Amino acid sequence: MVCDIDGTLAPIVATPDDARVTPEALHALDRLTQVYALVACVTGRPAAQARRMVPLDAVAISGNHGLEVWRDGAVHLAPQAAKYVQPMAEALQLVRNDGLLPELGCHIEDKGITFTIHFRGSPRADHAARYLETQIVPKLERAGLASSFGRMVLEVRPPVAVDKGAAVKRLRGRRHITEILFVGDDSSDVDAFREATVRIAVRSPEAPRALLAAADAVVDGPADVVELLEHLADAA
Repeated sequence: MVCDIDGTLAPIVATPDDARVTPEALHALDRLTQVYALVACVTGRPAAQARRMVPLDAVAISGNHGLEVWRDGAVHLAPQAAKYVQPMAEALQLVRNDGLLPELGCHIEDKGITFTIHFRGSPRADHAARYLETQIVPKLERAGLASSFGRMVLEVRPPVAVDKGAAVKRLRGRRHITEILFVGDDSSDVDAFREATVRIAVRSPEAPRALLAAADAVVDGPADVVELLEHLADAA
């Protein structure tokens, strides 16, 4: 069983640092580790931050959309992403130097090997998204980096063939696992659906159509995710 964190185990909040995985979700995950061969979180957050949010050693962690894994008490970066550490740092500084982004209500979150531009707090979110699409994305493309829009965010990352689907595949490894359930709420979770046999989408006003269309079932928010996890634990 693998799931996302934000919008899945933790309710979406205005400021990412304020997000918390509910105690009920942690309890359900802990129960599942006792009966499932794999229980993991695959998230866009940095792996170290994800581990702090889910402080259960038996729950595997993959962060930054699969570019990082938490293993043996430390973060390990995907080898193919290592050469992009400096280009990512330069792109982050380029974006930080854009004086219009703060005026548009955008907040930049440094995640190390990736960064995210949030516009959830913008008084004109549509205008902010349009500016990002027409002015920022072309600069990122010229720098040779990849980007994609999610739930009121623009995610910026190295242009390597690593995503949440690759993360799920790597976590599964050589274990003899034939069935994987994945729960997620955003565009990047569609990649994880590729490696899952059971796909659960978390519905929200911002849920991408592609996610809902690819899902085998839909639940209505983190509280329903907890109910699902508890049901899985009871049925095991």
